Amino acid sequence: MPVHSLNTPSDDFRPNVRKNGLEVVFDSNRTGTLGGQDIWSSTRESVEDDWSTPIDLVTVNTPFAETRASLSWDGLTLTFGSNRPGTEGMADVYESTRNKVGHQKG
Repeated sequence: MPVHSLNTPSDDFRPNVRKNGLEVVFDSNRTGTLGGQDIWSSTRESVEDDWSTPIDLVTVNTPFAETRASLSWDGLTLTFGSNRPGTEGMADVYESTRNKVGHQKG
């Protein structure tokens, strides 16, 4: 069954749900990207709720392609691939971390 709140007519790829089921990250070339594929995130209050409108992770994305997003179990580290210039190969692995803010579930 399609998840209508996450899908668009664009290419929405490689969903990865956080361990607690309250956040999903994926890459997409939907309207609003910074260029190529961007990583998008959506959250929900409980696993019974619908997903929020996805947001473009502009602090991670570049005009190049960011793909294959994966969240650590605690949700604080995002690991992803990118073909941005000046790296080791055609596409490389990157990590970005965020601080825990307030009370986070799981």
